Amino acid sequence: MDDLFEIKLRVGGLYYPLKIKRKDEYMYREAARRINDKLNRYRERYPQLSDEKYYVMAAIHISMVNIMWESFNDTTPYRDKIRQLDEQLESFLSSEPEPVQRPE
Repeated sequence: MDDLFEIKLRVGGLYYPLKIKRKDEYMYREAARRINDKLNRYRERYPQLSDEKYYVMAAIHISMVNIMWESFNDTTPYRDKIRQLDEQLESFLSSEPEPVQRPE
């Protein structure tokens, strides 16, 4: 079992203590880095906004990226096509073979 340990992630200038599995540390730190990068870009582009708005904009952006990746991983059309081809193949294999006509 992975042992839990506490890390402190800095996001937007604040520290967040989290208990995580050791194997997941890189993902948490990378997530914090990406959030901070996105927040800094919005701060540079729109310096007049409040911190709350930067967080919301970053959350919307990250959510949109997740939704786009989910649509890339949708295998339903492929499964449906494979099912259709499988049914056609089963039908073909279970049908009686037609006699071969030899030319006279």
